[in-house]
Amino acid sequence: MAELETNVNTEIETTEATENVNTDQDSEQGDSNAELAKLKAELAKQKAALDKATKEAGDAKKALRARQSVEEQAAEAQKEELATLKQQLEELTKERTVAVTSKSVFAFVQDESAANTIANALYGANDVDAALNALSKAWAAKEKQLKLEYGKVPAPGAGGTDGPTITRAQLDQMKYTERLEFASKYPDEYSKLMGR
Repeated sequence: MAELETNVNTEIETTEATENVNTDQDSEQGDSNAELAKLKAELAKQKAALDKATKEAGDAKKALRARQSVEEQAAEAQKEELATLKQQLEELTKERTVAVTSKSVFAFVQDESAANTIANALYGANDVDAALNALSKAWAAKEKQLKLEYGKVPAPGAGGTDGPTITRAQLDQMKYTERLEFASKYPDEYSKLMGR
């Protein structure tokens, strides 16, 4: 019997402890719910205030338009149209300037895409670094094309109506096949360089 009383007392204590824990959890959950309800109420207040402010701004704009005379409204419309026309003029001016510059650059780089890139970068001197980089790339491509086409890029001022003019040092730096090709194309020049 003493054992039964001990078991009953233990069960009662366990039940009371469980109820206390549940009560604590319920109170914490109740606190969280209360805080959530507060936040929702605050959000609703702010939304209502924003809606009210938006409505008041719209009403004020309508009232202002109603108070403006027909002439003021026409002047405002004309001002907006003038701003639009000014923007269109600036865009057309840029397009024309870029096209003219691109045409000039194309004569040098012989690459339409590179010429457009350079012309756009140079417009208004906004991005000179990009223009120089594009010009450098275009020149490198042109140099590569010339090397493939002629085997060697002529030195500035080299060549003329009588044929290319190179130095003995340049001839010495050529590969054997390049020398043979040079000698066959320009025998007089080759003879002069070799001292014959």
